[in-house]
Amino acid sequence: MDLALEHIEKGSVHDARFGLMLTDNAVELAMHELAKTKNAELKAWSHLEEKFQHKKELEEAMGRVFEAKLKFAKLEGIVTEEQARTIALMHDFRNELYHVGLQHEAILPALSRFYFSVACDILGSYPIRGFGYSFSIQLPERSKKYFTSRGKYSPAEIDDFPKACRTMTTQCDHKKGDTIRALADHMEEIITESDTCLDVVAAGVYDSQRQT
Repeated sequence: MDLALEHIEKGSVHDARFGLMLTDNAVELAMHELAKTKNAELKAWSHLEEKFQHKKELEEAMGRVFEAKLKFAKLEGIVTEEQARTIALMHDFRNELYHVGLQHEAILPALSRFYFSVACDILGSYPIRGFGYSFSIQLPERSKKYFTSRGKYSPAEIDDFPKACRTMTTQCDHKKGDTIRALADHMEEIITESDTCLDVVAAGVYDSQRQT
């Protein structure tokens, strides 16, 4: 996420594209980790497995299909209905960018900030029962900026992770108004361009080519 933020803050279309893709990857990894954790918990406690109502959805979430992971995350209450719709739309948008190439340049910078802020909200609320790392582990420089509570008896505080998400949200500085304006301006450009193309088709080059 820190790498995504670094690119998003640069503001260029190319960096926004990369930042949005990295953000989507982080969201997918978190949802997959949720399924793995739940699966391990059920295997460890048979009485919980007997009462669990979403075994089929969990099994599907353990696979490779993004939609199945998102469905399970919603069932587990990790994402709201609105957040789930946003993630689904942005994942489709990410796939279009990845497979088709650079598209929608006018709105990419605004959308990358928007999706990043949504992802930070979701990840910051992720249920963590424990968080830490061995004293022998050499943290990457990016992690050191956020995981600063390494003490004598505890290598990390459980609040370090959500605090990191809050910090990145602030640094991202997403403004709803900017996103709304970018989308509205882009839609107006699309309508104007479509009107012009329709006028050309309808008028033709000669009067005999005019169409309704």
